[in-house]
Amino acid sequence: MNLHTLTAKARELRGNVVKSISTKGSRTMQPVYDRDEQRKLRERVQQTQPEWMLLWWDISVCTGWRTSDVCSLRYSNINWETGKVTIIVAKQTKAAEARASRKGIEIVRQQRKDAARIAGDHIAYMQWDSISCDELAALMTDAEQAIVFDLVSRADVKHDTKQLPLGIIKRLRQRQERNLVDDDLVFSRSQIESNRCQSLEGSVTRQTIWKKLHSVMEWFNHFINAKLRLSAYSTRKIAAFNLMSAGGEQGLLIASEMLGHSNPSITRTYLQLSSKAADIQSRLALEVLS
Repeated sequence: MNLHTLTAKARELRGNVVKSISTKGSRTMQPVYDRDEQRKLRERVQQTQPEWMLLWWDISVCTGWRTSDVCSLRYSNINWETGKVTIIVAKQTKAAEARASRKGIEIVRQQRKDAARIAGDHIAYMQWDSISCDELAALMTDAEQAIVFDLVSRADVKHDTKQLPLGIIKRLRQRQERNLVDDDLVFSRSQIESNRCQSLEGSVTRQTIWKKLHSVMEWFNHFINAKLRLSAYSTRKIAAFNLMSAGGEQGLLIASEMLGHSNPSITRTYLQLSSKAADIQSRLALEVLS
């Protein structure tokens, strides 16, 4: 037992409000800034990928949700009358659960230190003061684990609501009507074209999305723009950049709020705006020289 496994056990007892997600960071250095390039990229997805992949792409670019959050989308998340969709944001919810788990361990640490101090056991006091969270988690009693489980059960669940266009809502309704499995998952593995996946439960994964998009991104780099490094998270950055562009003077702040960043400076780095500024400056300088 360590901090990670203790948190996982507490999360399981809570009911796994979010499924496990990849902890690997985004490989995307920049969004696709140019609207014409965005259009060409979507057209390539439409021409070469199955219908569900284009639906995933459009939802992702519209909402700016992380790859895994779009993959986990459920029909029950959708308000069919308003077109609004509310999801549990996996990354931020899991972060809240991890913080709650660490807080529980620190409570146990303090309890053991207090007991050692009252008993006059200075060696034990120093031991509990210096021991790592993982080591302490491995030594916790059932009663002490219950403290962690209780805190995790009350950790904040991060929700996010986005408005979807009527066209996407219509496509979602049509896809639901074709769902013979009735598992509530929009991107159920049982509904994609792979015979192997049709026997599997759960939603498609981030790895599946990237496998589908890889050839599209290679085409884009070869024929459209060789400078950009793209990944399955490119859609999230496209959504954020487009929102920022539409937001005028408050655009960066609006995009930061959509992404869930703590401050706009993080968003500026995330969208590589310094690189865009450098590109614009270089172009203007060349225009002057010519």
